[in-house]
Amino acid sequence: MATQVDQAVRVLVTESWTTHNSGSLNGWIHADGTKSDHESASELETDERVAVLNLANTSDWTKVGNYYYYNYKLAPTESTTSFLESVTFNPKTKLDDTCTATTNNGVTTTTCNSSGDDYDNATYTLTLTIETVQYNKYATAWNTGNTVNILEERPVPGAQYLLDNATNPVNTEYNETTKGDMFVFNHSQTAQTPAQTSYRYIGDNPNNYVYFNCDDMDNQSASTCEVWRILGVFDVDDGTGNVEQRMKLVRGNDLATARAYNGTEYVSSKNDWTISDLKTFLNGDYYNRSEDAAAYGLKASARNIIGNAKYYLGAVSRDGNASARYGTAEEIYGEERGNKVCGACNSDTTKLAWTGIVGLMYPSDEYMVYGNGVDNTCYTDPFGCSGQYASKGWVYKSNALEGQSSTDNTWFLSSIAGESKFVLNVRGSYNSNGSFAYGNLSNYTAYTDYGVRPVVYLKASVEIDSGTGTALDPYKLK
Repeated sequence: MATQVDQAVRVLVTESWTTHNSGSLNGWIHADGTKSDHESASELETDERVAVLNLANTSDWTKVGNYYYYNYKLAPTESTTSFLESVTFNPKTKLDDTCTATTNNGVTTTTCNSSGDDYDNATYTLTLTIETVQYNKYATAWNTGNTVNILEERPVPGAQYLLDNATNPVNTEYNETTKGDMFVFNHSQTAQTPAQTSYRYIGDNPNNYVYFNCDDMDNQSASTCEVWRILGVFDVDDGTGNVEQRMKLVRGNDLATARAYNGTEYVSSKNDWTISDLKTFLNGDYYNRSEDAAAYGLKASARNIIGNAKYYLGAVSRDGNASARYGTAEEIYGEERGNKVCGACNSDTTKLAWTGIVGLMYPSDEYMVYGNGVDNTCYTDPFGCSGQYASKGWVYKSNALEGQSSTDNTWFLSSIAGESKFVLNVRGSYNSNGSFAYGNLSNYTAYTDYGVRPVVYLKASVEIDSGTGTALDPYKLK
């Protein structure tokens, strides 16, 4: 009986080019597109392939010489991820052809003739040779030394790590035992999304602290990073229809300077996020850490691990009923992903969603944290959420201008249905004795200066390296 063993896998890539005149080419060009001998040290460092290999999963394979090594050990019943997605012709390649132009009756015709000795009209052959060996013998069998490190286990993406290590109680009431965990929320289908499940940190102080926007990812600490909070794990469309489970982060508190959503006065105030000043700032100066945002904008370490996401822009209805002015947190969630465009959007349904990098929280992000028994008042009626009730939610408690301890009015992404100037926000304030006075869902004209808490979605491949998520031991990303 054959013994099944863990394996290491590598793929040998060999290529050949045969010209139209049966000559051979080596498949390399200089950066300017001319043919290269690909022999000198400088050529080996700067040359480009004529045939560009586009790997399907770049993070899963490591190239050493002509071999691509799969980065993870394979059990007998496992398979690698896809290797090659496509092969494309390098557009820089200069061809050995002679072209002449003739003009007849104002029409110019260009005719090109090839010598038959270059890449045009040549035949390209790609051969992939798959090799496997017993995992604990690969270094000696393939003589890789320390140049190749095939891991015993595939790293778990951070989103999955959180799901695997949280209790994620379903239909379980929030209590002191489970307060550090993510909770499951099952949502009904909306106009823009199918039925979805979201995983959220709820309550007054869950274990969702994370180092982000660091000077150095190899030395993450409170002095080298900002401390952000993980809203939870969500099914995220990257704007192309590709949906992945990704971690959603919000800045630990508002940026130091309050900002308008859009416009500088009532006349110029419009609640259309797609053309808003705040959208432009967050995805321009703030994202690029320009001179105007040099002290607090996103650093390279942050830009490298976040990506495009589809943000839903459905307008939220205001029903005028003082006992439940905007509906429940779950109903608001549905309208955020609904089919009502903002009043300033001129009925343009393409503005029901926006694909970008940096956004803001939805109203539901603030008020879903009161679900599963945290506080029924704020969960069922965000408009009536205030005072001692609002203090039970961690999002509201951390809505403060940077450097201040008091809460602040903070913008949400969503506009008010049927209005062209009003945007939703949370009303924040303390009483003089330090107790919470407000925290209810409110709205105001877009030109008003309110607090801004940037929101980003991490790339699906981002991992959690260490930490427990507490305030004293935030998660570290890699």
